[in-house]
This record gives sequence, structure tokens and C-alpha cells, in this order.
Amino acid sequence: MGAPQHGQHAGTDEREVKLAVAEGFVLPRLDQLDAVTVVDRGDQMLDAAYWDTTDLALANAGVGVRHRNGVWTFKGRSRRERDAVVREELEIEGHPASFPPQLRERLSEWAAVGALQQVARLRTRRHQVDVQSSTGSAELVHDRVSILDGERQIGRFEEVEVEYPLGSETLADRLVALLVDHGATRDSTAKYVRALRALGHHPPEVML
Repeated sequence: MGAPQHGQHAGTDEREVKLAVAEGFVLPRLDQLDAVTVVDRGDQMLDAAYWDTTDLALANAGVGVRHRNGVWTFKGRSRRERDAVVREELEIEGHPASFPPQLRERLSEWAAVGALQQVARLRTRRHQVDVQSSTGSAELVHDRVSILDGERQIGRFEEVEVEYPLGSETLADRLVALLVDHGATRDSTAKYVRALRALGHHPPEVML
């Protein structure tokens, strides 16, 4: 693959630990951790549409595609590294009704692109905190998610994610341990799977 064009990001490995939290969860004070620098990025709203075939070919293959805030994201099959789920992530800016050519090529490995349609929509209020230490960096997000059917909310849930690059495992472990101490539980269920279940579909029991 050549160098990415404007509005396109080369595929990279996303490495994250997902944790389920109760409604109303409050992030713990991160200054409880020694020798970390914290930057609070505040809240942003995310509007995501997930695409698949009527028989959920992508979900059953363990891959997924969404359009969120002007960016298409393809997520490849995953693998486990300790607590983290690691999977290829490809992001390309684009119109919400048209798959970019590179994305069409990737999706065609798993489904007929012409058969893909919007099957789920999520609206998320995301609070992001960036954390850095001498041993690495991590992005901590607290997501308050609404599952939509049209404009009608049919479900909601909250989760926390710790995303980090290779080499930052020590810092990530410290963050996950702090979150668990404050009531979070490890749960790798994808947002897309939660949405499909709420909409009455029957996706795979676990899609990492």
C-alpha cells in the first residue's frame, strides 16, 4: 500500500481494553496514580451508523464498518493480547452514503458491497482523557451511548475504554486496575453487537 492520500489514514492496529460500567458512573481521579500527566479533552458528541447485510455477513465474519462524524472506519478481525483486544483499524474520510474505493475493496472480501445497508445507529456522548507517564501513553474514554431506531431511543448503556499503543502496557494495566477498583468490569462486547441485540437481531455471542 502506498502513502495515504489526504483524508485517509493507513491501517493500524487498535489496542484497547473495554469495561462495562453502571449508568451514572464517574471516572475516578487519575491523580491517584503516581507520576502521570493528565489532559482532559472534555466531551464530544459522536453519531455513528453501522452497515452490514440483512443476514449480518460482516458481524458473522468478525469485522465491521461504520460512518461516524465524517469518517468511515473498517475494523478487521481481532486477536487477544492479555486484557486487550487488538484489531486492524482503517479510517478514511468520506460521504456517509458512499464507500471510498479502498474501503469497498476491503469490504468485498467479506460481503457483496451492494448488499450493505445501514443496520444500526448509535449516538454517544464521549468524555476523553489523555494520560501519559514515563512508561507510555493511553487514551481513556467514558462513553454514554444511546441506541437509536430512527430518532427513537430504544436502549442505552455506558462503557469505558482504555486505548494505548504497543509498549504502553504498564500504564494501561494501571488504568484498568484503577477503573476495576471503582466498579468497572472487563467486557469486550462491541457497541455494534449491543445495538444489534437491542434491535432484535441475533449477532454472534461475542464479536471482539
